[in-house]
Formats: sequence, C-alpha cells, structure tokens
Amino acid sequence: MIVLGADVGGTSTRVVLFKDDSERGRAEAPGSPMRSGEGGRLAAAVVDLARPLLLRGKTVRADALVVGASGAGREVERDELLAALQKQRLAWRVVVTTDAELARAAAFEGGPGVLLIAGTGSIAVARDANGASRRVGGLGWRMGDQGSAYWIAMRALEAVGAMHDGLGTVTHLAEALCTAARVPGMAGLIQWSATATPSEVAALGPAVLACAASGDPVAGGVRDAAVNALVELAVAAGAGRLPVAMSGGLLAPDRPLRDRVAAALEQAHGATIVRRAIDPCRGAPFLAKEAIER
Repeated sequence: MIVLGADVGGTSTRVVLFKDDSERGRAEAPGSPMRSGEGGRLAAAVVDLARPLLLRGKTVRADALVVGASGAGREVERDELLAALQKQRLAWRVVVTTDAELARAAAFEGGPGVLLIAGTGSIAVARDANGASRRVGGLGWRMGDQGSAYWIAMRALEAVGAMHDGLGTVTHLAEALCTAARVPGMAGLIQWSATATPSEVAALGPAVLACAASGDPVAGGVRDAAVNALVELAVAAGAGRLPVAMSGGLLAPDRPLRDRVAAALEQAHGATIVRRAIDPCRGAPFLAKEAIER
C-alpha cells in the first residue's frame, strides 16, 4: 500500500511517502496552521511537496493520504481541508486529523497510549484499548496551555513584576528575561511585555529554565510548577493506565523538562514512558490502515 503522510505544523510542513510501511521519500517546507478559509492554500502546499514524491515513486495517486494539521481540532476546519485535498486527487482515500493525533499514532504505532506535547502551548491526547479518544489541554494561551513555554514565561514575568514592586522574592529572572527579550532593564521589559505576542512571550521560556538550572529558587519554583501542570495533563488523559510518550520543544529527547516529567509520571503514577523520539509522519500508515478497515 502506498501512503502519503503530511505533518502540517505552525512552522513547517513535512510530507513522507511510504510504500508497504517503508519510507521512500520525504520533503519539507515552511508551514502554517489550519484556519477557516485556509483549506485551499494548505492543500496546495501539501500538493507541492507530495506530487514530486509520487512521481519519483512512479505513481500518480497514493492509496491513502493522511494529513495531521495544526489548527484542525474543530470539525469545520477538518472538513474544509478534507474537501480541498480531495479535489487534488493525490490519493484514493484522504484522512484529515490533528497534528497531535498523527504524532500519537506514530508514538504508539496505532495502539493505545497518551501523547503529552509541550512547546509554545501544551496538550495531552490519548486513545485507549477500545479506541476511545480523549484530549486534555490545548485550549490556547488564554484558557489553558498549562506547563507550556508561554505559561512558564508568564509566571516568570509576574515574579519579576512582584519583585520590582517589593511584593516578591529577589530573583535573577529579571536579568535573564531582559537579556532574552533584548531590552535595557526593567523599564524596557515592562514596555516590551505590554505589546509582546504570545509567541514572543513563549520564546522567554528557555531563559527561565536556564535560570532555574543555575539554582535560582524563584525560577526553580516556576519550573517545578510547570512539571506538575504537565503531569496533571497527562494523568487526566489516562497516564498510568496507558503508556506515555512526549514531544515538543520542552519534552522531546534532550529537552529541558523531559526527564523531570518522566520521573514524576513513573514515580507518582506508575506510568510507562516511551523513550524514543517521535516522527509524526510515521503515524500515517497506521491511520490509513484504520480508515481503510472501517
């Protein structure tokens, strides 16, 4: 069976061609999340990457195309993208899901498990042995994203503000955040924070974690609170009953919170942790087979 898998993220889009579960080609380009009215544009971007892979594989249409897209959590966006992709005739069958679900399928080879993702935002997605799905988090920077880089940076900014007003503990976070934001001192940081976008705020997260690693107790408290928040997301999604995999800028292999979150899940909840790195596109053959067998 020939399967195309596409991971459409906020920063990059990756397309992989599989033949009988073996990877036969891969292409990548800048990406953007799915938004209402953007289905045609995203479908065209997938086509631009996929068509040359099909031609090199000496075929014009795959058996299945599985697309996991950031921003496709709602049915209306999924349906729009599905319709746009079907018009392109890249495959006999087209499946559209979220980028998180595509990664979850890759992590557990289509089987049950919880995938915990933490980067700019955070979410836990799960499927149990009966095929029932659950999603916890991923509500965005105003309503959720607990333990994410944005969440960490916001608490660090609040701590620095409290220190400035004499209401909080002295912390080296002030210098760390000013350096990361490239502003001259507290006045500059205050001005910067008033207009910073969520992604710009989230970009301060690594500086907070580096400050925590250097021994700053306030930064360490923010880091520990983030670990607890991420553990709560995973447990709410089924960690302990189900194995857990992790990905994203804070939780991928060698990333700053991975070992702490894994240890907390193992010690406090008896969770089994999947240690390997996750390539989301590798979830496509499993989801394709599932769709065909329905």
